[in-house]
Amino acid sequence: MALVVQSAVAVAQPADGDNEGSGAPAPAPETKPEPAPEPALTTNIGTIEGTVEAPDLDAPLAGATVTIVGTDVSAKTDDDGHFSLQAAPGVIHVRADFTGFRSEERIVNVPAGATAKLDFALTTAPLLGETIVVVGSRTPRTNVETTVPVDVITAEEIARSGRVETGRILNNLSASYLSVPQTIADGTDHVDPASLRGLGPDQVLVLVNGKRRHRSALMNINGTFGRGTVGTDLNAIPSGSIKRIEILRDGAASQYGSDAIAGVINIVTKDSTDVVDISSEAGVTASRDGALLKGSANYGFKIGQKGFVNITGEFLQRDATNRSGTYTGPVFSNDMAQDDMTLAAKGLTRKDFGMRIGEAAVTAGMGSYNLEMPFSDNAVFYSFGDLSHRRGDAGGFYRYPVQESQNVPEFYPNGFLPLILPTMDDQAITVGIRRKGTPNGWDVDASLTHGTSAFKFDVDNSVNASLGTASPTTFDAGTLQSTETVANLDLLHKIDQKAVKSVAIVLGSELRVENYQIHAGDEASYMDGTVTNADGSPKLPGAQVFPGFQPSNEVDRTRDSIGVYAGAETEITKKIAVDADARYEHYSDFGQSLIGKAAGRVTVADGLALRGAVSTGFRAPSLQQLWFSNVATQFLPDMNGVLQPTQVLTSNNASPVTRAFGIPKLHEERSTNLSGGVAWRPLDNLSLTADGYFIRIKDRIVLTSQFANTNATVADILAPFPAVSQAQFFANAVDTDTTGLDIVGDWVTVAGDGTLTLTGAANFSKTEVTRVNLPESLVAKFGADTAQLRTFFFGRNAQNRLEDSVPHQKGFTALRYAIAGISALVRADFYGAVYYKADNAINDETFGAKLLFDVDFGYQATKNLYFGVGADNLFNTFPDRQTKDANISFGRFIYSRNVSQFGMNGGFYYGKLQLTFF
Repeated sequence: MALVVQSAVAVAQPADGDNEGSGAPAPAPETKPEPAPEPALTTNIGTIEGTVEAPDLDAPLAGATVTIVGTDVSAKTDDDGHFSLQAAPGVIHVRADFTGFRSEERIVNVPAGATAKLDFALTTAPLLGETIVVVGSRTPRTNVETTVPVDVITAEEIARSGRVETGRILNNLSASYLSVPQTIADGTDHVDPASLRGLGPDQVLVLVNGKRRHRSALMNINGTFGRGTVGTDLNAIPSGSIKRIEILRDGAASQYGSDAIAGVINIVTKDSTDVVDISSEAGVTASRDGALLKGSANYGFKIGQKGFVNITGEFLQRDATNRSGTYTGPVFSNDMAQDDMTLAAKGLTRKDFGMRIGEAAVTAGMGSYNLEMPFSDNAVFYSFGDLSHRRGDAGGFYRYPVQESQNVPEFYPNGFLPLILPTMDDQAITVGIRRKGTPNGWDVDASLTHGTSAFKFDVDNSVNASLGTASPTTFDAGTLQSTETVANLDLLHKIDQKAVKSVAIVLGSELRVENYQIHAGDEASYMDGTVTNADGSPKLPGAQVFPGFQPSNEVDRTRDSIGVYAGAETEITKKIAVDADARYEHYSDFGQSLIGKAAGRVTVADGLALRGAVSTGFRAPSLQQLWFSNVATQFLPDMNGVLQPTQVLTSNNASPVTRAFGIPKLHEERSTNLSGGVAWRPLDNLSLTADGYFIRIKDRIVLTSQFANTNATVADILAPFPAVSQAQFFANAVDTDTTGLDIVGDWVTVAGDGTLTLTGAANFSKTEVTRVNLPESLVAKFGADTAQLRTFFFGRNAQNRLEDSVPHQKGFTALRYAIAGISALVRADFYGAVYYKADNAINDETFGAKLLFDVDFGYQATKNLYFGVGADNLFNTFPDRQTKDANISFGRFIYSRNVSQFGMNGGFYYGKLQLTFF
């Protein structure tokens, strides 16, 4: 049941069959305190008054039971957590109970004819994952009471995962969330694109402690899942700072604003005090690469009686992995016989020309804090924030000597493997004031959040071939930077009335200012020199692997938006809850949006409830989608499917080039969400939920396929751009429908002297492109050949990225047994098939479903010392290998880089050490 409930009469209750005040006390066991006498009807009767609160929520507990121990005298707390009991004078034992919280028993001395003050602070005692959640409603509810599905991942689950980065942990522990490392994808090698319920990285909103998290500065422009999107970099948040993660699996744009189409992820940070927690993990893959070392420390201390500061510091070092195959193509000459002789003469083999295909290396330092400081009885100042500094290391395509236009043989007679070494910096800070209203007043939460993301591209072991021997071999290729500043005012008022069980009115506003900047790289990283190939044709300009951002790409764009929302969260009866809200937002650069949501939950039988929701939503085009532009080297398949280096122009949405192609201005995506499900608890130790959903998105923003200069119109428009042969743009290109089902189950029981826990979850989702929106201006520009235009605008491979590049099914089952400081966990992870559909259907491939197994064993040697060992992907399972020659690309790509279920690292084996000091 919800925590916000109707007021109860806070008086002593008579025993069954007795008149008030005349019930005989029940006998107490010998271990219990002596029963308190029933209050007599005299002037000497005293009163016990106080409140029952939940510090974890910073909220009163309405409906808690307060009992005089050993008697039938009890009272229920009202909506403000207040209770009152009559008792005979003397020393009285009093207990407070509330479902989902640990009971507390206290002693009070009741004076004759006077009032004794007694307050309780109950801490959460989650049962079957039952936790009070922040996300999904403004009034406190547990995750099994919400009108829409909410998953909770606890700090203990995070600690028992072999993953060490926040996004990877979430991928491991949530069936609805998918985040997989990419390879040979420029900046996307370092910021994992993620999916919730099969939708894109920019269609899920991330909060930290209920406040909007800034997005990454990086735009995904290569051929991976999430191409053309900007997500939130969860790996920039130190995992050691996390108390729990809440995943709202439903559209929530009317509650939280733009982006919350698939759902909301809320990261709640630690608030513990007087505990020092130091942990470390080391591990390596079955292929003996990807060595990892992580250290984390967390400590909190009190400020006064109720304030606290909790701080976390982390360090991570992870080496790269490599799953490339042996190169079989030309190195020095396209004449393979001549090439073999040259290799032999140089004492080389093609194994000496391998690539680095796998997970990028990273070195990271991160820190965070969480602070609360009361400054009155009903008001608190709070602040939290984090910062991270990371340095990545990933390879690109090998440049072979035979690729004359990309090499300077005086520097690299045997070719070279260029490297992208990005520096990623994220900072976020929130300050705010929370005030509890009077019984008839308003709860107020006012906050200001500022977040910044910067992604600096450094290129090493490379060359600008057009400069010849005048070229440097290292480059500053430029920096992307984005900032978001958000001011929030949230109001909540509980209406004192008798018509329904409880009613809370929620109101609020949000002002958001966003800024996006592109800073040019050094001149050598982008300039077009005069050096030519032997046949007189020009060599390619710009740093190989990633040509730098040019002065013409530089932008410094700001926009603001203001939103207001209003809603009601009600419990009509103990068994019926209904929520409704609406939101209006206005953006300075594209217009306005009005959306809403209604959700309800009905308990139809003891332990069985139905829930459902209908909502509309929107997602504003990001500043990156509006203003990103560059010229990049992409390896794209030619007519035969062979990868060829291609200079591709990405033109921003306001550019004259974009208008010349007939691409219209961007506008917002609009969505409709329908969901319905069942929550069933047939036993106290068993919980099952199933929720179906349908999400329709109109005018979804994508990065188009490439317009090639083999078309005369394209060639004419691209003529002013040296070496550029293709162009791509952002457009409201498609409409999609997503249908799916989430199933979650939890069971816990006592087994011998230990506890056995079984959890499982599964997600089934399918996204279909229902319409391709060819703009009339584009058709007018290119004529009636809509087949070719459709391939340019949104080709078969582009459709594949939205529909089939992530599994349609994902699930896990985990069994954990804990006894006397020893714990063992076995988890089976299922990933459904993925499909690669090239623009040329002859190169289509299917990669079958896989079942992976994880294990984790732990031993609490003392109260201060914990050891653990484990394996992610115990049996070293890999995706299916590619079979089409064009996709394998001269033996280099054993596994697909275009679609992925769980990456290509294989098994990872680790050990953990944790020190805790109280």
